[in-house]
Amino acid sequence: MTIVQKHRIGTLLFSILFMIGFSHVAAQNGPVFRIGILDEQLGEISNGARLAVEELNSSGGVRGADGTYFRLELIIQPLGNEDSQAENILNLREASIIAVLGPVSDSVVKQNLTALQSLNVPILLPVIGDTTFTNDTSGRFVRVRAAQIHQGRALADYLIQDVGLQQIATVQLDNELETSAAVVGFTIAMSNRSINPQLALQAQTESTLQNAIQQIVAGNPEIVVAYGATEPGLDLIIGLRESGYSGLIAYNQLETLEKGEGLAFEELNGVISTTTWAYTADDDASDIFRDRFIRLYGKIPGAIEAASYDAVLLLANAINRPGELQANITQGGAIEGVQGTLNSANFGGGETGDNVSIIQNGPFGAPVILARYAGGVQLNIDAPALPTATPTVAPTATPDGVVITIKQARQNVRSGPSTSYDVLGQMSQNEQARVIGATIDLSWVVISYRGTQGWLATYLLDVFGDLSTVPIITPPPTPTPPPTATPLPEADIIITAASSAPSPIIVNLPFTVNVTVQNIGALATGSFAVASTFPPNNIYSSAIVSPLAPGQATVVTLSGTFTNTGCYAVVLVADLNNEVGEGISGENNNLFNFNYCINKPILRQGSQTMNPGDTIDLEGNALQGDANWNLNGNQLDALFTARLGIIPGVTLETVHWDLINPSIINQTTILRSSLAPGTVIGVLTADGNRAAIRVDGLPGAQIQLTYVTYQN
Repeated sequence: MTIVQKHRIGTLLFSILFMIGFSHVAAQNGPVFRIGILDEQLGEISNGARLAVEELNSSGGVRGADGTYFRLELIIQPLGNEDSQAENILNLREASIIAVLGPVSDSVVKQNLTALQSLNVPILLPVIGDTTFTNDTSGRFVRVRAAQIHQGRALADYLIQDVGLQQIATVQLDNELETSAAVVGFTIAMSNRSINPQLALQAQTESTLQNAIQQIVAGNPEIVVAYGATEPGLDLIIGLRESGYSGLIAYNQLETLEKGEGLAFEELNGVISTTTWAYTADDDASDIFRDRFIRLYGKIPGAIEAASYDAVLLLANAINRPGELQANITQGGAIEGVQGTLNSANFGGGETGDNVSIIQNGPFGAPVILARYAGGVQLNIDAPALPTATPTVAPTATPDGVVITIKQARQNVRSGPSTSYDVLGQMSQNEQARVIGATIDLSWVVISYRGTQGWLATYLLDVFGDLSTVPIITPPPTPTPPPTATPLPEADIIITAASSAPSPIIVNLPFTVNVTVQNIGALATGSFAVASTFPPNNIYSSAIVSPLAPGQATVVTLSGTFTNTGCYAVVLVADLNNEVGEGISGENNNLFNFNYCINKPILRQGSQTMNPGDTIDLEGNALQGDANWNLNGNQLDALFTARLGIIPGVTLETVHWDLINPSIINQTTILRSSLAPGTVIGVLTADGNRAAIRVDGLPGAQIQLTYVTYQN
């Protein structure tokens, strides 16, 4: 197992801020670019970006304009609840990131606009809302999916020009700004094609939804196009069908509905929608991306994952060219991504593309791609005709005999009537074949396929003719699975503990990390290496471990010297170069997550209760005070040359010297109303040191504080 694979396993097993390493051990000392991710560890953005980073690093890294190769690392920051989102976003400022991917939600972006802008790096967003960028004055926002307005135009184009529909009803299911903008955009696109809505309905309550369903059934438009929240969206779809509406339905949040629990695929059968990428896409880029994603995560990717993958490619392209990164992203040339061509220079305003697919939910839940658009025109693909709400496929074979028609995009043909038989090949959607036999229960049919008998499951097919008239064919013997091999005894290396000395680590002084390694396997190990790369200074350290007998443990030391302070997480790797045969399970447990903090030496620490008019001297040297709790007990005032500033998102245990930065520690007064218990205040003292104060309480007119002062 390579170190990249071990990092991959560690990513799936642990929820930490982590780094995706280079595939070559020698590259561990190379320069690094960090990308911030505002998502969960295994969220849609994280998963798509991680796959792209792993592939780029495995191929040697990203080439800079001067020929230097950089590896990429992801710093993943979960957003948390609404109250903590801004603080969590600002945490990325300490990670030396070059760009940020996320958040995934239009509403979260709008709620945290100031915090995102303050990061002062490119913000690559998979959001599609037409109004999301309206209030961005930074010019840092870049959209990596086609906006809703492009999707509305493509849908109108397809329904009106390709299918020829004229009687169209629109339904707005909530009063959100983005929903209103989407309905308006689609309506304008319709009017540009000389069609006005037959019905334009608002259905934002239960009673108005039921009224809308009645009006639609009475007016019987050819298609209903709905926008808005998922719960009323599903209620609308089910209500229309239960009321006997026989027309088509389009809904903009079909992908979200498909992820819902307890949802039968029959309820969404035939519903039309738009997306920026569908996992059933059959082009080479989509095939490669989908297959690699499934192999890594064991699940199917969606449009957000594809956009996040493309966003990393966009960044890699920008790094490769001379000039400022933001300008390279927004003014760069075309790149070929999973979604299609992205070319920000053609759009402006932070937009990168308008790749849109029109999809329809198939009979068993998979999206069928009806058409694709880019550059405002339909792409030259083999798009099937739009089926009706209850499609039936009539085979073209003559009625002489029984004929099957393939319904899926791809259907396996097997050597016998179950999935335990080998796959002989595949047939494509709408292909037909004459039936030459069937199983006794007619659940599988037999066709002539490549000179032999091919078997197909009946429930996946359209059958023309009477199956009871074909011969019954005895299935071939069921394949015998190979015997399970008895596992051989192997070594198994694990890291059981790690600790730093000193703790916390002192900046600019040597540190050691003592790593306890044990062989819990049944064979001796032979020699092997333990190593890691420690942020923030990317210190690579390794140690050679002598052979360990079964059950034996030893302690090895990794060391270095940091030049920056902070709190970090790192993955320690045992058997770095895969020198010891451990088997699959043994290779999977060679990673250990280790957290550590780096700080300046502590000059003084303590607690103090301040009454109105009291002064606090953080060095305790009686030369001059640093802050005064004013006579009214309603504000903390800096004294002499001291300066104050609230540091969000930290505790007194995680604050460090570099966070107490003059760029944000620049106030002379902090009001009592801003000093809730738990607030951490950075202080540049009047004597020229740095300190941190935690507010412990505010009883009456007093303020209770705990402080720590660092040596310079």
